[in-house]
Amino acid sequence: MNNIELLQQCCRLIEEKLGWGSSDNWQNQDFEALSSRIFDRTQVALSVSTLKRVWGKVKYDNFPSLTTLNTLAIFAGYEHWRDFRQQQLAETGPEPAPEPVYHAAQLNGHGARVLKRRKIGWYIAPAVLVILIIAGWMYNRTGKNGVPQSGFPDSARFSFSSQPLAAGIPNSVIFNYDATAAKSDSIFIQQSWDPTRRFRVSPAGHTYTSIYYYPGFFRAKLVVGKRIVKEHDLCIPSGGWLATVVQEPVPVYFSRKEFIGEGALRIPPALMEKKNIHMQPQAPELRYYNIGDLHGLKNDNFIFETEVKNEYKEGTAVCQRADIFIHCEGSAIIMPLGIPGCVGDMGLMAVDTGFSAQRINLSGFGCDMSQWVKVRCEVRNKHLQIWVNGKEAFNYTFKSAPDRIVGVSYRFQGAGAVNAVKLARIDGSPVLEDTFDE
Repeated sequence: MNNIELLQQCCRLIEEKLGWGSSDNWQNQDFEALSSRIFDRTQVALSVSTLKRVWGKVKYDNFPSLTTLNTLAIFAGYEHWRDFRQQQLAETGPEPAPEPVYHAAQLNGHGARVLKRRKIGWYIAPAVLVILIIAGWMYNRTGKNGVPQSGFPDSARFSFSSQPLAAGIPNSVIFNYDATAAKSDSIFIQQSWDPTRRFRVSPAGHTYTSIYYYPGFFRAKLVVGKRIVKEHDLCIPSGGWLATVVQEPVPVYFSRKEFIGEGALRIPPALMEKKNIHMQPQAPELRYYNIGDLHGLKNDNFIFETEVKNEYKEGTAVCQRADIFIHCEGSAIIMPLGIPGCVGDMGLMAVDTGFSAQRINLSGFGCDMSQWVKVRCEVRNKHLQIWVNGKEAFNYTFKSAPDRIVGVSYRFQGAGAVNAVKLARIDGSPVLEDTFDE
């Protein structure tokens, strides 16, 4: 099976899991519902447009990113894309004689029907087997919304703790563990929800050191076989303001004198090019972080104010996208911004619920991103309100228990600047405030 066939098989398994009938008949609202379910299951937001590209509803010649593939595989019931690929190849046996390669955009209409007829004999047996495996696997999982709940019945026989070694990023974390009670020799430490950040450790060992390249709030896990036996919260601080450009495996970092000053956080395109970060054909993702101790501030009552703009709109960055994150323990508030013409592809996270522009009106988040945009977020007794340039853009009352706020971050497509930030208690007393004059 080649990659396109593997992707189609993954989509078929998801269709069978959903029970909504053939995707040939899916409408826009079906992809909206799928986007919401994927987010609930994986905490990764795949936009409706991304899902339509994967299912061949929109012409797109490139293969999906690894993040998208991992997310789809996890939703289908696997650990990650590599696990899905290995299991599928093991079940289908040696590859048959080569056939024409189909792009994702071609797996629709007549092309999809032809391919289905050709492959149906290969897929029925392994698909039934996979469904039975997933059914038994899901039956044994007792976590909320299908997410694994930690612990064997004897999980008390295991121990797992961690200690960050630094106050900034990158940060090495020493994990102390005891898995000698395990009957399996497949012992892993997983840095967060992301199964690609999983590392095998010795069953007889007791210490493992791992590097975190981004700050944030994580839930580290001790995994035996495919079961989570222990997990705990882990906050990796940024050590003040941090600026990075996303890159694998190690992001590009900037010194504070390079991005703080003259009243703003700012990294212009010229500085990126100087560090060999190319703006085209794919615009980079620039991030600013401030993660740390916010003195017990919780997300059920607070005020947040900031000003931002996106200073790059060439090529693939035409939407001038920006996302503002308020990070909480186990949840987040994510506010999108972009030019009015790109509102249709936006998504918003409001603590315990994700919202898509295809389902609700997010037009208030469309604005002239070349000018300073004022954003205010206020929560009073769990009632969330967001204003953009003085006009209410969104409101929602969440139901989940309040979480502590652990920091803020900004993500820009291309290049962006932050003029000011204030995170305060509901009486206006600041917890984090900066105008970046120095």
